[in-house]
Amino acid sequence: MLLGAILSTALVANAASPDPSPAPGAATKHRLTPDAVKAARLKRLENQVGLTADQEAKAKPIIDQYVDDRQATKGDRTKMAALKTKFDSDINAILTPDQQKKLADAQSANAEKLKAARAAKAAASASPSPAKNN
Repeated sequence: MLLGAILSTALVANAASPDPSPAPGAATKHRLTPDAVKAARLKRLENQVGLTADQEAKAKPIIDQYVDDRQATKGDRTKMAALKTKFDSDINAILTPDQQKKLADAQSANAEKLKAARAAKAAASASPSPAKNN
């Protein structure tokens, strides 16, 4: 009886203050801060199309607003799609036609990479795993 009381007390204490470190081998999500996302989006756009200083100054508030609005949607896919459409339109408005083509090409290449990665993942999960002998 005393052992049961000690164990239940230990379980309650562990439930109240769980170990902040994940279990070994557990997958953890790495979350970027909104400021890090904004900086990464601006850097990616600079690398993809070669922004001028004037374009960078115009793109920064567009990116900032998009990231902030996206955070506020809390995963609502309909709102996120509308935000993405507006973001793409606003960014294209500050780019030259040559830069717009570069951006479209980069987006197409990224979409193809994503499709290939998804296909590879699906193929890997569909293949049977070897049987274990225990």
